[in-house]
Amino acid sequence: MYSNRRPVIRLSSLPPNLVSMSDRGGCTLVGCPDCGVWRSVKRSMITPHRGPDVPGAEAWPNEFRPLAPWCPGSGQKVKVDLTFEEWRARLAEGCRQAGQRRRTRVMPRPKPPAAPAVVQMAAR
Repeated sequence: MYSNRRPVIRLSSLPPNLVSMSDRGGCTLVGCPDCGVWRSVKRSMITPHRGPDVPGAEAWPNEFRPLAPWCPGSGQKVKVDLTFEEWRARLAEGCRQAGQRRRTRVMPRPKPPAAPAVVQMAAR
């Protein structure tokens, strides 16, 4: 697995909802910065994966269908600089802030009058 030669991403710089950590110290999951697919972090890199499908590939027979190109976010170096407790606290704080936001007020609008039937239009 090779690096994509982009600058290292620190987990502390990502929003907590794009990171998933285990309290047992197991596999850390990260949302790919390019395509958004959840991938595991192994050897301090996002595991390689293919990008979105090739447009129009569904029209091809399966044996001739081209493979999707590699996602540019594959092999992105990631520095795990958070502990599980720090990540969990940041996630709880983000949820708390989202719960305190005020809802938008829905303004009811009058419905337009129903159009008369075709038979009624001819009678006028």
